[in-house]
Amino acid sequence: MTFHLDKALVRKHMKTLLIGELAPHEPSFERSKNKLLVEDFRELRSTVKKLGLMKSNHLFFFLLLLHTLLIEVAGWFVLWYFGTSINTFLISTVLLTIAQSQANYLQHDFGHVSVFNNPKWNHIVQEFVMCHLKALSANWWQRHHNQHHANIRT
Repeated sequence: MTFHLDKALVRKHMKTLLIGELAPHEPSFERSKNKLLVEDFRELRSTVKKLGLMKSNHLFFFLLLLHTLLIEVAGWFVLWYFGTSINTFLISTVLLTIAQSQANYLQHDFGHVSVFNNPKWNHIVQEFVMCHLKALSANWWQRHHNQHHANIRT
């Protein structure tokens, strides 16, 4: 629902991926089939929304970004201040590896448009994290990650 509001367009592009129909007793995304399953899912989704489980905590993501930036700065500071001995190099390597791992998970959440209600803000922060902290392309990640979720190859 976040990425594909136009269901007709989705059906058009997904039609080429259709390889067959499920047996009548199997679950289906078509509303006319398995009404109980669809109703159960809608009830579950409604309950999850009422409990606020689909709302992100902006403070959490801000602190996570700040935490990642501080670890990154600490890694470079260790090298700058203490020099490049084997011990400081190893400490710096551990700190920078942790920062890069955190940045990867952080940009993943923003890439899934799961932090802000406005997709534009998610993409802006994802581009900052990807391009400035990881030195990678956010567009490349988005394209490949969408293919991963669609299970297609180009």
